[in-house]
Amino acid sequence: MQRKVPLRSRNTLENRLWARLRTLEGHRFRRKSPFKTFTLDFVEHDAGLVISLEDGEPGRRSVHIIRDRLLSEAGYVILRLWRREVDRDLHLAIHRIRRVLEDLMEPASV
Repeated sequence: MQRKVPLRSRNTLENRLWARLRTLEGHRFRRKSPFKTFTLDFVEHDAGLVISLEDGEPGRRSVHIIRDRLLSEAGYVILRLWRREVDRDLHLAIHRIRRVLEDLMEPASV
């Protein structure tokens, strides 16, 4: 007898955010991307942006100290988005991501 595997919900927060990230013109995000021994939620390599969906509440300390240090040393910027806030206002989260991307893609001033 074959075991039935339940279908994943297609409307998860990650799927909704992923759908919006894929529409950002000029940017190519990857989802569940490997980095050393870690898996990154979302990453845009050209801009050097990692988006991390965090559980809990804003203001909590990250437990990803080693991962964050390795990413910083590799030139990445980490944008933490709190699941609760993204779920409440996905549009605002996309707006924040766009602002960070604009800042990262600006040519450096001399």
